[in-house]
Amino acid sequence: MFNYSKRFANLGFTEELVSMESSRVKSDIIKAIALLTRYFDVKYDTYLHDEFIAWRKRKEIQWNYQNPLNTYALSNSLNIDTVIDKIKTLSIRYKIFATFVLTTGLRPAEAFRAFNYHSKLCNNGVMELFWDRRTKKANAVYCHPILHDKILFTMSRIIYRYFNKQQIGLELRYLRKVNFTLNASKLDPLLAEFMQGRRGNISQRHYFLPNMYNNKKKWLQVWSPIISKAL
Repeated sequence: MFNYSKRFANLGFTEELVSMESSRVKSDIIKAIALLTRYFDVKYDTYLHDEFIAWRKRKEIQWNYQNPLNTYALSNSLNIDTVIDKIKTLSIRYKIFATFVLTTGLRPAEAFRAFNYHSKLCNNGVMELFWDRRTKKANAVYCHPILHDKILFTMSRIIYRYFNKQQIGLELRYLRKVNFTLNASKLDPLLAEFMQGRRGNISQRHYFLPNMYNNKKKWLQVWSPIISKAL
């Protein structure tokens, strides 16, 4: 924000900022200018921040930017065979991590944490997480025995730069969608939602956790051929 305020302060209250195409960069510029005007208010006893907020509202400039995602088109382009072909091109460490993300269906940050603490979390092929991060939850996921034996290292945060569109044409966050589609269609829709943190309060956990152990054999039958192809 500090760097953006130095670079783009001249765009404050200008038509150039209004006419900029909506994007994550524009959103960050607006926030940086807002923080800069607040700093001026504190230091020089001005009212620039209030004036900027009022101006932004008059110009109907939104704070946040939501990247439009065509879920239907994404589901067609990211089928399991396409994903496996992309994973197979990776080096062995990234290949193992990507397959872990695919089979668990965890969000990238959750998968990173679960992977690095795998030895402490994995119990008989099930990783009980039960993490709460504001509106995002992670309940429990399966850990495939093939991957279990290969997770002998930790990953650094460089994986977030490696797994982007420019590098291999695959984003980690999309693997979660592929995982849900497969689990919901081949296993159990309610269990698939539980493993992705979409349901599962305290009372429901007593139902879903035993259900995971009961469905473990079926889950292995679904994912074993996929993991073998990927690795």
